Amino acid sequence: MARIAVWVKPGAKVNHIEWDPWRRRWALSCRAPPAGGEANRAVIDLVADWLGVAQGSVRLEKAGSSRAKVVNVDGMTDDEARDRLHAVRKRTS
Repeated sequence: MARIAVWVKPGAKVNHIEWDPWRRRWALSCRAPPAGGEANRAVIDLVADWLGVAQGSVRLEKAGSSRAKVVNVDGMTDDEARDRLHAVRKRTS
């Protein structure tokens, strides 16, 4: 199981992911608003899409209203997840 630390920026103009060396986690911008759990659901959808896995294999370990979250992905190692996210980042930059 992969564990991915993310910093979520809800209400962005576009969905985007970038490595944040200062926070040592992925900065994930999502278009969803921060109300009603919409941003948390968007994080699951975006991570599943970017990693090419089913939404059911992605879940939030730490979520709530904090921007700092931990995403768990079943069936993938930390290294595989990191490599795929870096590839997505390069494609969208």
